Amino acid sequence: MNAKKLLIPVAVILAAAIVLFAASAGLAGTAEAKRAETIDQLLDYMLPGGGSYEYVANEDESSNILGSYVGSQGSVVESVVPGFMTDIHMLVGVQNDGLVTSVCILENNNTYGLGMKASSDWDFLVQLVDSKGDLAVGENVDAITGATISTNAVVNAVNAAQKYAAPAEEPSSGGLTGTADGFAGPITVEVTMDGDTITGVTVTSNSESAPSTALEDIPAAIVAANSPDVDVVAGATYTSQGIIDAVKNALENAGSAGGSGGLTGTAEGFAGPITVEVTMDGDTITGVTVTSNSESAPGTALEDIPAAIVAANSPDVDVVAGATYTSNGIIDAVKDAIGA
Repeated sequence: MNAKKLLIPVAVILAAAIVLFAASAGLAGTAEAKRAETIDQLLDYMLPGGGSYEYVANEDESSNILGSYVGSQGSVVESVVPGFMTDIHMLVGVQNDGLVTSVCILENNNTYGLGMKASSDWDFLVQLVDSKGDLAVGENVDAITGATISTNAVVNAVNAAQKYAAPAEEPSSGGLTGTADGFAGPITVEVTMDGDTITGVTVTSNSESAPSTALEDIPAAIVAANSPDVDVVAGATYTSQGIIDAVKNALENAGSAGGSGGLTGTAEGFAGPITVEVTMDGDTITGVTVTSNSESAPGTALEDIPAAIVAANSPDVDVVAGATYTSNGIIDAVKDAIGA
């Protein structure tokens, strides 16, 4: 058994048990107030470093999730799920990246020695902590003998809490991504373009602990200036510079995005510049279009080279005989677009 993993759930559940025992012993008249006080005391145990918390109620009345206590590092999700005989009232701590940090059973009055073990069986509970992704009894979680229903109820509640607190990211809208170091770790951004105009900058991940307003102000300033060359936010120099450098990284890696969302690149052909637009699906080149050129006798290179690059999923293709300069111009323009 991993004692380190047990530290948080044991401390949390023990604290909850003590307070709830006191409430049942003589504080029934203030049960709701004591419940709120208990949860307040548990939040820092369940999600260390979360700072102050704001409670956000779940508007879906059909859900078992009542709401969540949202902090800077993630959320503590409150649920009431049906056990074998009675409901199980519980909290689940989930980091912003979806990692489950803690599980606390606030109330469980199911069968003594069976369903109630879901509150105190450390071998069971430790399987739920430090998890990420779906848990399943019989696959990556061992059930409590004689308490299958309560076991499944708790596991399903943890899965639901994780999805509620850290929903799956939406598929990329086709923006350009870049990464650079901030104050506390890497900062990743997504940059959307319309031609040569920066239309949006979104910080998609970061580890900054005290970023001031830089996470909002710097992206807004870059869009307003249509350039990453903007002033840093006072008191958040490293975070500001990290965002700026990540945007530059996105633009440098992908070239500039064309109006249709493709990547554009330019290189010299036989008679002048050749510009291409390259469309990508992940790491796959799905299209190459020559958008402008000054070639006087390119032969079939303007059609054959783009088709060959798509077929090879690489700009490293043979030139067209009799159109070497035009062929190389297209090839080099594609390399310029994709940063090859």
